[in-house]
Amino acid sequence: MAGEDRQVPAPGRDVPAPAGAARSTVVFCGHDFGWGSAAKLHAVLTELTARTAHPPRLIGVGTVLGRALLAKLPVDTWYDQWPSSTDELRNLLRRHEVTAALVVLDSEFAAALLAAGCPTVFVDSLPYLWTGNDTIPHDATRYCAQLCESLPRTCWEPLRRIERLTWTEAILSAPVPIRRAGTPGLAVLNFGGLHSPSSEGSAHAYPRLVAEPAVRALSDAGFHTLEICGNIDTTVLPEQDIPTGVAVNAGPRSHEEFLDLLDQAQLLVTSPGLTTLLEAGQRRLPTVCLPPQNVSQILNGDRFAAAVEAACRVPWPSEVLDPRQVDAVRARGEHAALSVVYGAIERAARQAHPWVRHRLRRDITTAIEHSREVRDWRGLLGRTGGRGAHQVVQHLTEVLAEHSAPLSQEAG
Repeated sequence: MAGEDRQVPAPGRDVPAPAGAARSTVVFCGHDFGWGSAAKLHAVLTELTARTAHPPRLIGVGTVLGRALLAKLPVDTWYDQWPSSTDELRNLLRRHEVTAALVVLDSEFAAALLAAGCPTVFVDSLPYLWTGNDTIPHDATRYCAQLCESLPRTCWEPLRRIERLTWTEAILSAPVPIRRAGTPGLAVLNFGGLHSPSSEGSAHAYPRLVAEPAVRALSDAGFHTLEICGNIDTTVLPEQDIPTGVAVNAGPRSHEEFLDLLDQAQLLVTSPGLTTLLEAGQRRLPTVCLPPQNVSQILNGDRFAAAVEAACRVPWPSEVLDPRQVDAVRARGEHAALSVVYGAIERAARQAHPWVRHRLRRDITTAIEHSREVRDWRGLLGRTGGRGAHQVVQHLTEVLAEHSAPLSQEAG
């Protein structure tokens, strides 16, 4: 592709401190669509603060949904929203003497930062999602796209226009110890961020459809301790839907707490968020994919099925959502395809046909049975590697060194 830099930084090197004695400042932001952006930020910023000799100050913007996942990071200041005008944003950057920015998937904020003159490292964990009708920051100072096995034709044109594109391995937190056997009878049921700026209704509709069948399938499979994770509350599962003898603990977790649960579990049953699938693969954790919540999860599920085991992925019944309906509008952009997915989920939840839950319970049970036959759970990581957080930190550190004078001094 024109303008591409396919060089991946060599693993294993310590990240150098930025030139000059002054301490750098990084403003960061993640897209409030699910929790993937927050998990990526957590991995990169944890690596940045741990591996640089003089860690930069951190200024957080937005990332409201995922902020609980970032609670243990040493963030100096949080802003719920970024200023609406370029001049106001430039004043914010000057006030905090910002050196550079790190943005995960929020194209609009990345474009605003670049317009304000702020060097920006953009992290794209879903490069295969975009079409010519989606906007991405082609002129980012560094555009770090997470490796994938193949790129559909619909994304070729927007990726070809990126001026400084570099590919990174999967962006994950630090490697974990060798996989333990897990706590007998413990499974994690994960719904992830359950939020999209495009739809509020499906965030509630999805667990109403899926939680009860998944819990009953896990109980049928012999699991008696269930940790339900996601931005949900304890009412996600009414008491009458919890099988006798099953202990359920439900609610959001910090990123560290969630990863600790994955280390303890014998099985993960999850909506197919990419970061969660990669984190499970990092731990060699047996995994079952629930039906997708959105367009990216359809594509993530396809990758999981190809790299791990198709029988461990549970699709929607075709009467609820036929993937061909999504494919028919994909070329019109993500929002057009999202409207099809969200509409289907919301209709199914509103109609509340018992057969939908019965079918899901049957299919999840079958997928759990298949998971017991899989011997290699490296999955996606076996194809992409897992040192992306280190590589993004190297790119960010290079940008900090190149722009060591904060914006207030450069402007002067």
